[in-house]
Amino acid sequence: MAHQLTREQRVRAVKLYYQNQCNGAATARILREEFGIRLVQRHNITSLIREFEASGSVHDAKRSGRRVSATTEEKAAELWASLLRSPQKSSKHLSGELGISDRSVERLLDKMKMKPYIPRLLHSLRDGDSDRRVEFCERFLAKLHEDENFPTKIWWSDEATFKLNGHINRHNCVYWSNVNLHSILEKDTNLPGVTVWAAISVTGIIGPVFFDGTVNQNNYLHVLQTELWPRVEHDLGVYFQQDGAPPHYALCVREWLDMHFKGRWIGRRGPLEWPARSPDLTPPDFFLWGVLKDLVYKTKPRNIDELKDRIRDRFADITVELCRKACLSVVSRVRECLAQDGQQFEYLT
Repeated sequence: MAHQLTREQRVRAVKLYYQNQCNGAATARILREEFGIRLVQRHNITSLIREFEASGSVHDAKRSGRRVSATTEEKAAELWASLLRSPQKSSKHLSGELGISDRSVERLLDKMKMKPYIPRLLHSLRDGDSDRRVEFCERFLAKLHEDENFPTKIWWSDEATFKLNGHINRHNCVYWSNVNLHSILEKDTNLPGVTVWAAISVTGIIGPVFFDGTVNQNNYLHVLQTELWPRVEHDLGVYFQQDGAPPHYALCVREWLDMHFKGRWIGRRGPLEWPARSPDLTPPDFFLWGVLKDLVYKTKPRNIDELKDRIRDRFADITVELCRKACLSVVSRVRECLAQDGQQFEYLT
């Protein structure tokens, strides 16, 4: 109500307030009588006095309101310069820096054909890796030609470390560019956390299985014997995949795999050789761990026990249908890998 008073009425209200020993109710009553203002109340007077004492003026303070929209060439140049200095700024940060509305920032970014790209966690290929990737893909497609159900028979396995503080999540970190620069993130490994093993196929998930301490050949073999085998021993023609991590390559592990998956396991020196540094070809890497970490780290876990509970809960949220789609998508990824001559490629949707 105070902002609806005329300048004359405001000046009179300030004078009356101090003449009446700072009595807001008495000031409001006199104003009503003198000016016939029926709605003015004590709180209107006290609000006016606060503004007057803060600014020394009876005029309303300038309201911040919504930032002015401005998509001028000058602002576009400022935005471009800002992104060249730091391409990972959020649109809200850019809005505050340039003094324009969020919507104006979005329009300028769209006009400049700038898009938010998500960095990928990626291992650089070494000499010979691309050749081994091509060889694996060719053998994979040969088996698919022999048996169209081959992709449905594979259990894909992997371990992942979940840090207590939730290390950088690639799905929530973007940079702006008019081309995809294929930015890569590095992970900090010297933090408290838990190591989790899981296996995924078109029929669902086995896991999570938590390791106490470092993964070694003994506790890894124990997981295969107690977690994997009881789930798959009655499935005819089932395959098992693992990467080439040292515990997986141990002689006792390979002997056990040769006995239980004779001619049907994929891995380092396995019947079907697994190519190193190929997270773009295995569902735990390109699907499972990313989805789980997004869910687990929505809020920061307080301790390791809470972190484990969250991981268990989120595993339960992964449906069989999601598992099926992820595992069957390996076929298109294998073909894309061949099209790229064994080079790693942008994640497919």
